[in-house]
This record gives sequence, C-alpha cells and structure tokens, in this order.
Amino acid sequence: MTIIENVVGRVTVLKGGRYSVEVDVITSSGFGRFASPIDENPSLYIAEAHRAVSEVDEIIGPELIGFDASEQELIDSYLWEIDGTEDFSHIGANTALAVSIAVAKAAASVKRMPLYSYIGGTFTTELPVPILEMASGEAFDYYIMVRDLMEITDVVDAVSGVLETARELSLKGLSEATEGTGDKLGLEVSLGLVQKKPIEMEELLSMVEDNNVSYIKPMGEEDLFLELIAGTHGVFVDGERLFREKDILDRRYYNALSIKPINLGTLTDLYNLVNDAKSERITPILAEARYESSDEALPHLAVGLSCPAMVLRRDSIAKLNELIRIAEDLGERGRIITFEG
Repeated sequence: MTIIENVVGRVTVLKGGRYSVEVDVITSSGFGRFASPIDENPSLYIAEAHRAVSEVDEIIGPELIGFDASEQELIDSYLWEIDGTEDFSHIGANTALAVSIAVAKAAASVKRMPLYSYIGGTFTTELPVPILEMASGEAFDYYIMVRDLMEITDVVDAVSGVLETARELSLKGLSEATEGTGDKLGLEVSLGLVQKKPIEMEELLSMVEDNNVSYIKPMGEEDLFLELIAGTHGVFVDGERLFREKDILDRRYYNALSIKPINLGTLTDLYNLVNDAKSERITPILAEARYESSDEALPHLAVGLSCPAMVLRRDSIAKLNELIRIAEDLGERGRIITFEG
C-alpha cells in the first residue's frame, strides 16, 4: 500500500562538511529516503539542519500521514500550502525537496520500480550525457563533454586523457588536449566552461570561438547571451544565471538551462520547469548543487525526466556509477540522448 504511515527527519552530513536534512517516508509496504543538497542561493532561504528536522517531525510529517504517496502532485502542492510563502522561506526549499523525493521513492518501492521508471513511465529509455567537472582555473571551471559517447564511462576516459596530456591547465592547453584525446579515443571530446569572473564580451566570444568549446555558462547581461547565441554554432549557452536573476526563459537568449532541484523545492516544480524549458526548445540539463550527499536520486531524475545531459562534479562517483547501473538495467532498450544544439 502507498498510504503514508510515518515521516522521519534527521540531520545528514554533505560533502564539504555541510549539514542538511534527510527524510524517510514509510508506507505499509514501501520506503523512501532522500538527503537534500544545499546550494549558495540568494533567493531561497535554506533552513538550518536542526530546524529542518523539527519542521519535518513536528509539522510536515503529521500532516502527511494518511496521504497516498502515489499522489505526488497533490503532496507537493500541500507542501507549498504548509509553507505558506512564495519561495519556501518558512520550511526551507531543502526540506521540501527531501520530503518530495522521499515520497516518490516510497511510491516507487511499493510498485517495485526503479525511480527513473516510476517518474518517466514504461517508455523511459534515454540516458543523459554526463558533463563532468575536470579542473578549476581563475576565470573558469572546466568541464569535459563527449557528445557522441557510446558508453557512460567514455567521459571518464576523456577526463583522464585530457588531464594526462594537457601541457598546462589553461583554456588553450586544455582545448588542445581535448582534440588530441578525442582523436585517440575516436570520440568528439570538447570543453565546457563555467565563467567565474567578468570578461569583456568580445574577449569571451573569441575564447569560445578559438577553442574547442561546446558548452558555456556565462555571467553577464542579456546582450552577452544574445551575442553568444548569434556568434557561435553548436555551442550550448547555459542561461541558468539569467533565468535565476531575471526570470528569463527564452530561446533567443540561450539554448540550454542547467537546473538544480534544490532551487525549486519539489519534484513537481522540477517536472514543470523541465517541460517549460523543452516547450521553449531549450535543452534542460540537470545539475548538482554545490554541497551534495551520496544519494543516487539525481541520475534517476535525469533519466525519468528525459534530460539530455547532467552536470556532475569530479567527486560524484556514486551518481556516475548509478547512471551506469541504470544503463545496465535498460539494456538494449537504453540509448544515450543525442546532445545537439
């Protein structure tokens, strides 16, 4: 049965020595657990871990007992009602997310289905392309992407190859190493850039055009995004910062959007934003928060929501291995999504 019998919260430790809340949702024949990540976020208040546990044990849990865990949208809507604000500033976005995904896991366990299949349905067969963090520099964080990978592990081989052959950890050095590594592996290996400091528009455009770059998350005003879209070909311009700061969801400005579940609050909110992005012909990319647990839900969410890519940090071994297991579970039915702009 999927009727919720108990909801339990506890403090959990995240990577980087941060604390958050972990939630168990228990039904008569099912169980779900999720430890919520946290992220530096100026617009959503992240509840302090012990306060979050109290919210779960004293307010949210008692309210949800008796609900059907399979009624995801209803429960997520009720979490907003319990909170009573426009941005989860009362119970906290991390608390809401922990409860929401634990509910989905509990319902999936009752049906004896993997979470990705429970979310996406019978015809869920597409696997996301991992964009894997590789190195950090003064101006950029560097990522590796393999557009035409045949196996999930291809991206790991690509990262290793680039780091072994790069003459220096600079944009030019890493760009040259991606080309050499791609030739050696017989794959289309390229760089992803996450901008960390302001750079003049023309200089940034030259950096992207003159190097083997296929993904960039820029920082700047609308005109920068318009120039990048107009001045590049086959490059994914990630509009997360523009979306977060100015609520712009428009293909004219960017063609990709990295989405961190923690910035939304519930699984239903995540589902809606992914579909909104797709309706604008913007590629949704599921991304980790800055501080994560070893919970393996993220690749299930990416597969279940048919996100063409997911951004992972270099130490996200548990999530990468879970994506490999999902690929194994899908077998011949599984295929890696063609990641094209």
